[in-house]
Amino acid sequence: MVPRRRVAAGLTAVAVALIVVGATAVLVAGVGGGGGIPTGNAGPSASPPASASFAPPGTPTFSARPVVSSSGFSTPSAVVSASPIPGPSQRTTGFAQVGDALVYFADDGSIVPVPKIDGLDVKVQKGQAVYTANATNPFGLRSGAYAGQFVPAVSTGQADGSNAVTGGVVLVGTVVAALISDELATSKSDGNLWIVALPVDIRSTTAAVQVSFDDFGSLGTGNAPRVQVRFSGTLPIVEMIPENAGYHVLVEGLGSTVWQVIDPTRLGLPTDSIDPAHAMNELVVYGNSTPTLDSSAIRRDILHDGRVPLGQTMIDATGSLSVSLAVAGSHLDLGPDKILTIGDVPVFVASS
Repeated sequence: MVPRRRVAAGLTAVAVALIVVGATAVLVAGVGGGGGIPTGNAGPSASPPASASFAPPGTPTFSARPVVSSSGFSTPSAVVSASPIPGPSQRTTGFAQVGDALVYFADDGSIVPVPKIDGLDVKVQKGQAVYTANATNPFGLRSGAYAGQFVPAVSTGQADGSNAVTGGVVLVGTVVAALISDELATSKSDGNLWIVALPVDIRSTTAAVQVSFDDFGSLGTGNAPRVQVRFSGTLPIVEMIPENAGYHVLVEGLGSTVWQVIDPTRLGLPTDSIDPAHAMNELVVYGNSTPTLDSSAIRRDILHDGRVPLGQTMIDATGSLSVSLAVAGSHLDLGPDKILTIGDVPVFVASS
């Protein structure tokens, strides 16, 4: 399984090389000529342009990392990469502008880049990296409208089994729906019918969030490949399917599936079938804690037939959630390449 990568070449590579030189100079000034700052591992990335190879040891440099645009194309983005420095970091924890890039300096001295998204601007507001729509955005948002924010304390499992601090982007439903549509438009094979925007709103948490992948998600009597999101406290679980038919919350108390949220379209199909016309309806969200709604425990099923907005809060859950395919006997992979991402950064859905 190979994570999605897109390559910018030709004149774009030359432009990136020029950006590298300018950004390096800015960073050297920012740290007072001392050593570099260690970075959070953001997974595999493209090799740095040749023009950056002369940077002295310990000097932060930039490497090209593709960023997914809302039109399905990619543009190179600056991603900080640096070597450790002796002694404590000279940066304070928080977001900072480094050249034309916004980054987060973690309290351990690592750097987490904030991705750029075509059609959105990102600025620091009250200590948070907030996305707003610009005048040319393709999402139908008015200029200046809130579109989401970046949460730095997110680690994500990689295709090689390693774990990387990537941060996470939490976006409103209209933006997520457009990004999902773009991804699915480029994937026409039977194995590429799903793309998972993580259905939990993590904006209110300050604790670490972990996104991982395994083959032990329980659905009924069998295991199924899944993506799991672990978090602290209780967070909103939201609708993630753009063309949904509503939702059913099934409160079952069956070990790792104390609750399930499933699209009613799925309930009308044979248990071992896949409906390619409504493939996203095959996704099911579930968890192993007692679900709540408006701070009250849910003791019976909730049935909501009829289309609901992507991002609508369905329940609140504690500790973790998982996403698998609700198809009996299916072992189709839901690994890192099936997660909606901006570059290497996973996309979460904002609640509404």
